[in-house]
Amino acid sequence: MLTFDGQDDYINLGKRQEFKIQQKITLEAWIYCQKQRRRTGIISNVFDTTATESGYGLLLDGKSGVFFALKTVSKKIQYFGNKINSLRLNQWHHIAATYDGQKIKFYIDAVEIAGKSFSDAEINYEPENDLLIGTYKDNNETYPFCGKIAEVRLWQVARTQSEIQDNMHRSLVGDELGLVGYWPLNEGHSNIAYDKSNNANNGTIYGANWVQLEVPIIHSQAQNQLGVVNNMSKEKKTTANSNPAEPKTSQNAAKAEEVKNHLLATGLEDYGFWWQQMAKDKAQQSETDKPFRRGRIWA
Repeated sequence: MLTFDGQDDYINLGKRQEFKIQQKITLEAWIYCQKQRRRTGIISNVFDTTATESGYGLLLDGKSGVFFALKTVSKKIQYFGNKINSLRLNQWHHIAATYDGQKIKFYIDAVEIAGKSFSDAEINYEPENDLLIGTYKDNNETYPFCGKIAEVRLWQVARTQSEIQDNMHRSLVGDELGLVGYWPLNEGHSNIAYDKSNNANNGTIYGANWVQLEVPIIHSQAQNQLGVVNNMSKEKKTTANSNPAEPKTSQNAAKAEEVKNHLLATGLEDYGFWWQQMAKDKAQQSETDKPFRRGRIWA
């Protein structure tokens, strides 16, 4: 992922026709915010000099939350905020905002925490601004982000809460319906932020540094390997039940263990991964191996 110093680091994705989304839109990102400042940009092409306004973006609100900025053709720019204390410093949060032409919705960690009716025809892009990750910048103001950003996604559809929830911990393939840009920010080298969608809207990195830290994401390769492990576990269990005399050890079991060790070596210590690992291990246990049946914790 990339870490931004809060001074002059950012990614410039430029001006692309694909970024001028007509109306329905979704913005998503994983962020690890280390400092709050009003109008700090996460992903934004907002242009706002009070007299002149355009664009859309996810921005910090300077308190303890995030703005969804949106300028439509016939109304003033909206800085739609979420609840107080909804964004904690120094921890990962998934943030998402949607607009379907009728209503703005805001999500943190896939929970809808704010909504507002806001009906208009189209998003306004005059003047057109560069799409930036890690800063807000127009002709006379700059507000850079301090912290870490990963898994930035731009859609030309209003994603539902269930769609956001189902995919927030998973990497995308890149050909999903309505996907305009997908920047995982996981290359680990070079000054190019690659767009993994079919549009190839790559960006140039200025100053931000690559770091090797865990994000709560299961990457597509790991998802496939976990599927192999789970299938092998099911096959092993089925074979054992159908023929009790057959030894429990097999080539499939050895292969599953090899894949498991490989996954652990990659450092994918995120929520989804460990949840699936524990579920798999539990499924492999016999009844005699399950001494802990039920418990309660009170606080």
